[in-house]
Amino acid sequence: MSIYLKAKHWQLFIVLVGSMFLGQALMVNSIVNGTMPNAVVIILPMFIMSILYYGWLWSISLACYKALPNELATSPKKMQIGLIYALIYLVIAGQFFFGTDKHLPVYGIFMHLLAMAAIIYSLGFTAKQLTKLEQNKEVTFFTYSGPFFLLWFFPIGVWFIQPKVNQLLGDNNP
Repeated sequence: MSIYLKAKHWQLFIVLVGSMFLGQALMVNSIVNGTMPNAVVIILPMFIMSILYYGWLWSISLACYKALPNELATSPKKMQIGLIYALIYLVIAGQFFFGTDKHLPVYGIFMHLLAMAAIIYSLGFTAKQLTKLEQNKEVTFFTYSGPFFLLWFFPIGVWFIQPKVNQLLGDNNP
């Protein structure tokens, strides 16, 4: 995972945004050819992009956990479970929308809300860990709200967050 910590902001931007555009290009190509895009064309690029993005969050929070002193470190286990759930949900959600029934069951709404909560928790956790490492003290939401929103809107945020990650964590990890 240290590849995320040592990557430059422009490299990470190209990989993350490039995977999004690849998915869009595959969908547009199938529509231009006169066929409706199937589930694989839609879900697979989204899944790959999610793996890359969640891997970035995972590696930042894990490296912060290892670099922080014990009194400031918070275990990233809950966040990691949330990210794994969000990936599993992405695959399951594809079955709701592209299966034979094409009907979203009621429990699908709860699964979706839980996946959203897990992702938002992961963004907040990662932003908080990074800010705690930078300031070397406990922080409030007001203090880490900037990195939180930059992680949320990652195509813009990667230009600001990744240089900080390189500075704080890039040299410490082989």
